[in-house]
Amino acid sequence: MGNEPEKIETRGLLLSAAGAFGAGLMGAIWHTKRKQAKEAAAEAKAAVATAATAKTTTTNTTLNTTTTTASPAATLSIPQSPKSNIPEYTPPKMTPAEYAVAKQEARFFAFKALGYGSLLALGGAGILAVGIGYWLDVSNFKDFSDRLKVIVPRQTSKLRALLGGKEFVMKPEEEEEWNRAVENDE
Repeated sequence: MGNEPEKIETRGLLLSAAGAFGAGLMGAIWHTKRKQAKEAAAEAKAAVATAATAKTTTTNTTLNTTTTTASPAATLSIPQSPKSNIPEYTPPKMTPAEYAVAKQEARFFAFKALGYGSLLALGGAGILAVGIGYWLDVSNFKDFSDRLKVIVPRQTSKLRALLGGKEFVMKPEEEEEWNRAVENDE
């Protein structure tokens, strides 16, 4: 029965971590789709603007050449409805050679990112481990484990008392180990 609260806490922690991961993943997908939609809209807008300027110049030249004898009011161009000028968007097509080059560049970029990320993670963890080992004056994992067995109860007893938990009670062999550690610290 003593293990059930730990299972609930662990389950809650795992569920919240999975939820945070899922939310981050969904946010990344949403951001990418939004960015792609903005880029497609900008390309379509640029295509419309290019088509509109080309059509306006041809319309103006046609009106100016045909209405040389007409009144100045006849030279005004009447704007067409915007929907008639919008060409349908077609995404750019890649040739097989361009696709192969893009695929190779993407693969190289992915491996490079993985390498840099791994290097940073391992380097950061190594520096952290060496720094903590130096600070705690330990040289191997056994010394580190023994040192934490002394430090953690000392630091958490005040925290447990502050949070209203029961007082930390040490067994006789733990008290002996504690006393040896205190003597070694001095």
